[in-house]
Amino acid sequence: MDFFGLPLHPLVVHGAVVLIPLAALGALAIVFSSWARTRYGWLTVLIAAAGAVTVVVARISGEAFKEGLGVGGAAVETHEMWGQLAPFPAVALALFLPVALLMESRSRPAWWTFVVLTAIAAVAALVLVVLTGHSGATAVWGG
Repeated sequence: MDFFGLPLHPLVVHGAVVLIPLAALGALAIVFSSWARTRYGWLTVLIAAAGAVTVVVARISGEAFKEGLGVGGAAVETHEMWGQLAPFPAVALALFLPVALLMESRSRPAWWTFVVLTAIAAVAALVLVVLTGHSGATAVWGG
């Protein structure tokens, strides 16, 4: 998969590496702070949605990138393993966060349920993107 003649995967992973930590940290802030929720809630939802898209595109383009390069090895396999898992909590974060915001004024039990789900998804997405990014950098640059 190319974008203007450049491989898509190295381009799109930068979006995932920036947007997912920003969305995860923002989500944790807005579920625990009414001030942050009022001010940044829906902006954080947009960032989480964009981050989820970049993670999914990174996974799809990564598979094509690996096949095109014909590379392998333990470091690449580790990166691929983490990369296959990373989209799940990222997409969950993008889905749970807006529901949490919508439930705040409607149902306290539903609100708390989605606060917990959002916090779990945020932490999982953050951890998996860091592990995926680190293993990818290790696969490319060694170390």
